[in-house]
Amino acid sequence: MAKTLTRSMRIVVAAFAVIAAASLGTIHVVNAATPPPSRAIPLLLTGVAGTPLTFVVSTNRSECGYGPCLQLQRTSDNADHFTTLHLPPISKARGSLLGDLGELIFANSKDGYALINTTKSFVWYATTDGAQSWHPLVIATGETIQQLIPTRGGLYAVIAHCVKEYTCTDFRIARSTLTANRWTVGALPATLSKGGYAFAAFDSMLWANRQGPHVPLLFTSRNEGRTFTQSSAPALASVNACGLTPMSANALWAECPTGMFVSFFYSVNAGVNWTAISRYEFAGTGGGAFDPVSSSLSYLDFGPYTGRSKDLYAVTDSGHKMVAIGNLACESTNGLVFSNPKLGLAICQKNGLAASAYLLRTSDGGRVWTKSNLS
Repeated sequence: MAKTLTRSMRIVVAAFAVIAAASLGTIHVVNAATPPPSRAIPLLLTGVAGTPLTFVVSTNRSECGYGPCLQLQRTSDNADHFTTLHLPPISKARGSLLGDLGELIFANSKDGYALINTTKSFVWYATTDGAQSWHPLVIATGETIQQLIPTRGGLYAVIAHCVKEYTCTDFRIARSTLTANRWTVGALPATLSKGGYAFAAFDSMLWANRQGPHVPLLFTSRNEGRTFTQSSAPALASVNACGLTPMSANALWAECPTGMFVSFFYSVNAGVNWTAISRYEFAGTGGGAFDPVSSSLSYLDFGPYTGRSKDLYAVTDSGHKMVAIGNLACESTNGLVFSNPKLGLAICQKNGLAASAYLLRTSDGGRVWTKSNLS
């Protein structure tokens, strides 16, 4: 399953928030064919679970007024080499070096999806040729795509009728092949149809969870969303819902925003029970990152505010064991992607300004990190 999609509620969103806060310029026109500068500034990382593929979005200047500003590159050898690709149409957005690009997801080397946050709605683009070209993704006239969830063999979408970006009703589930060219739309249970839930998927298995001030609920489907089973869910202290990263039909990692902080959990039984995996909370604005790698391993970077000599931890033993293994020493980690237990990339920011960001890589499971220049 594409790791970055479930990240859409986690690392990617956090990275966008940090970058937007830097307010260093705006994006005007995008054309990945422009030669990169001597030092490109990395802004976004997104990977594909179970593969060596990592995609990097970077900019060629810290302030951009006219001309090409963003480029998309792909690496399959942990930043030894890069292939330059194309991005969908991206417009300027005040205070964001990423313009109105809201999310970037790849299911494999060919099939990818990009969310553009327009003034009034969400607009999605899809590529089926490895980001050589992009086209608007439309499921049905008048429907807004709230969330896209790729798996290894198919694509799910949560759709709704929306009069404004966040004023929507009649939420439903749709499924398609990864090419997103033919959709089957189905109803959701009455409670889910009102929205307010976070969805995740692994093959034919779907989850929808809600936390917050209401009674925590968990809905599961084992038949591609045709039917759902409702159950009470353990309270995970999230203000609304937890971002889930499934690694199998039973193994789930959860990232749960609690307000100013984020807590992390692991489940071995499809969300029925959870193990709290961090001994102290992660500050949501504290510059850290969380990256599930497999059913048995995740990495958790607590950022610069741990008060300890090492800020990167390996989480194993079904969430019961945390071992400090390395130190990224970043003021903000704006992206963390491990393509396997040993190889990983991170975007490190040193002084709170996006222009200070650079790419780090490790080949020994996070123990040692070195700078890597984008080609």
